[in-house]
Amino acid sequence: MRILWLGTGFLALGALVWGGYEVSVPAVVLNLAVGLSFIGAGLEAADRRPDSRSGQLMIAVGLAWFVRLAGAIENDAAFAIGVATKTFYLAVLGHLLVTYPTGRITSRWQLVVVSVAYLLTVPVNVGYLLVTPLEPQNIVVIREVSAPDVPAVAVVVMTSGIVLFGALLARMITRWLRSGSVARRDLGPVVWGGAAIGLTVVVTYLAALLGLPPGVQVALQWSTEVVLVGWPLALLYGLLRARLDRSAVGELAVSFGAGLPDDLRSVLARTLHDPSLEIVYGEVPPASRGVTYLEAGGTRLAALVHDPALDPAFVRAVAASAALAVQNELRLQRIVAAADEARRQVERDLHDGAQQRLVSVLLTLKLAESSPERLAAARDELAKALDELRELARGIYPVLLTDAGLGPALISLVERSAVPAVLVGVPEERLSPVAERTCYFVIAEALTNAIRHSQAREVRIEVTCVDGLVTVDVSDNGSGGASRLRGLDDRVAAVGGRLTVHSPVGEGTRVRAEFSDPRR
Repeated sequence: MRILWLGTGFLALGALVWGGYEVSVPAVVLNLAVGLSFIGAGLEAADRRPDSRSGQLMIAVGLAWFVRLAGAIENDAAFAIGVATKTFYLAVLGHLLVTYPTGRITSRWQLVVVSVAYLLTVPVNVGYLLVTPLEPQNIVVIREVSAPDVPAVAVVVMTSGIVLFGALLARMITRWLRSGSVARRDLGPVVWGGAAIGLTVVVTYLAALLGLPPGVQVALQWSTEVVLVGWPLALLYGLLRARLDRSAVGELAVSFGAGLPDDLRSVLARTLHDPSLEIVYGEVPPASRGVTYLEAGGTRLAALVHDPALDPAFVRAVAASAALAVQNELRLQRIVAAADEARRQVERDLHDGAQQRLVSVLLTLKLAESSPERLAAARDELAKALDELRELARGIYPVLLTDAGLGPALISLVERSAVPAVLVGVPEERLSPVAERTCYFVIAEALTNAIRHSQAREVRIEVTCVDGLVTVDVSDNGSGGASRLRGLDDRVAAVGGRLTVHSPVGEGTRVRAEFSDPRR
């Protein structure tokens, strides 16, 4: 497609320079600049925004501008082509203005405006050629035209053009005023650039119809072409701004690495350029606004209620970064809460178990000074207290896991289980300390869940390690219906793994954890 940009430019240059008429250097430069600006910007837009047809319409405007340059060739056929297509670029330009940024006709009024615009160009120009004697001249060069020299057909076309462009501008500005902040930002380049072009065209037509001084007419025509050079760049910027905005998603993710900001809504609103953005935790009330959910691991964390004019892909990218940050924050809160709860449980176990026994032993020893039977009872209480302390210490962190490895530690865990448990398999070689701890506590908590909630009659446990991928599988034949196990989920996620819980009601529960051994 790049050859189109160069090829049409060379053809236009040839028509202007070697067409037979004398064309000034500023006229050559300006005519080439208008066509190449539209074609170049259109090619870039079509390449980067294939979802929009505005890029193709921009290319069409540039090609229509170049086709009219056939009127710069000193030839009857070329003159006829130039006259027939002289105003065709304005119809394509109107098509682009009406349908920007999608480039697609989606309503009846758009269809009417675009159809009228095309009918007022080539068909009318061809009709003019059929009823007017052919007098070849350079129709491209800007020149002075007095009111008596304006043909009746041209008067009709100009008047219709003034009405059409006036209505189009009114519609565009009304649309801009009624839009939200996001839509205004997107429509800004086309509305104000299009308004500048439309006004210059309307004023130029009025100047010709009212017979204003020739110098004024020439100045207006030059200003129209100057505006046409720069406007495609503004359109291109508007079309590509979504890509530029998406680069901010990476910066957003980096900023979230330091934790959630105090005012998450303001940060997201600034990134999305939507001051009306809301974050809803819980049920989202019915509304005509756009809704994008923050989801992580299949869990819905919150919802972004935003301007529906926002690019859905852009919102989803921002929502994904925010969801990950929110999930990490919630996970951190759950880990801290779990650690606090574990400390409280240790304190309760010490207070209600071993501590009570030791207090009882102390009292018994005071009374045992004159009673051998009470001394024996004190010895029994001390033995029980020692057993409870060992059991408590084993629950906090099993020494056997460090000394002997995962296999012996799991055998000890299975032997002490209140529900019959079967250790199907365990890796023969030692895993890294992190991997062994993760396996042990995942199995311990899954076993506890089976004992307390599932009424299981048997639990099967298997640990495998293949090519550094550790898999822990704990299944029981209980009642099922278990929900997500947050503690296990967080523990496995902490080593970069994934936990799945399959627990259909009445069919038992299967807990499966997969993670890579960091040592391998």
